Amino acid sequence: MQKQMTMMVVVPVTKEGRRLEAALGRNMEITVKANNDALWARIQEENTKSEKLLRDRIQQITGLISNFMNKDLSAILEKTIKKEMASIGQAVLRAMSPAVEKIISTAIVESFQVCKLFFYPIDIIMKLIHCLAGI
Repeated sequence: MQKQMTMMVVVPVTKEGRRLEAALGRNMEITVKANNDALWARIQEENTKSEKLLRDRIQQITGLISNFMNKDLSAILEKTIKKEMASIGQAVLRAMSPAVEKIISTAIVESFQVCKLFFYPIDIIMKLIHCLAGI
């Protein structure tokens, strides 16, 4: 009798436990799925906001770069080139001055030597004519 009493209590308790376990499992599954769906929706919403902000920021940076390229860069480049050309011109002039002076002096000396060689025979002939005329 005690055995039957135990069986009469255990069987319904076990059945009720399984039923509760199944119901709890279903409820947990539904709750977890709902939370996952809500989380996924929020992640997608945040992603969309981030993409929009990123797109706006990229457009702003692109605009700034375009404005810089179209307006400021040409002025800065022109100013820099003028400044550099002025300093390069002075450096080239300083470097070339000694060479030009040397070339000019060498050319003058050579031209006098050519003239001297050209007029030397005439000078000798003139001296001979003077000598002969004096005789």
